[in-house]
Amino acid sequence: MYDYLQPVDTMQRISREELADRLDELLDIVNKDNVGFVITDKDKDDLVLCPANWFNVLYDDDFGCIVNSAVRYSLGRSSYMPSTAVRFVLRNLMVLDTRTILVMIKDIERELVDENLPYRDIWVSLKIALEDRLQKMQKKSDDKNG
Repeated sequence: MYDYLQPVDTMQRISREELADRLDELLDIVNKDNVGFVITDKDKDDLVLCPANWFNVLYDDDFGCIVNSAVRYSLGRSSYMPSTAVRFVLRNLMVLDTRTILVMIKDIERELVDENLPYRDIWVSLKIALEDRLQKMQKKSDDKNG
């Protein structure tokens, strides 16, 4: 499944200046040859320029199902899992689809009726973040559709 992904340590390094000078050429190489480049300069964070399709496999239809499963497993646990699951969801919030978000909100609401829910505060915070993201997605959809 990941055969076409190139490890970062094997990617050619280029400077930001070189990127600016050869942008069109490098974009063609990235797309045509399915390779990535590490954009690097002293005292600056490295960036990776790679084909967008490298990320398609990460966010297929099963992605939301797995995320929802992790959240369901973590709800009510008194372990490291709730904070791990919540951090993962927040880190990936921008790629979650509407259905995944709605299911998570419903699952969290169902558990929040328990006043003694372990890590209640992080679940409330996640629910608020999910509702905010859902609202922004709806606004963007409304703006797009006129």
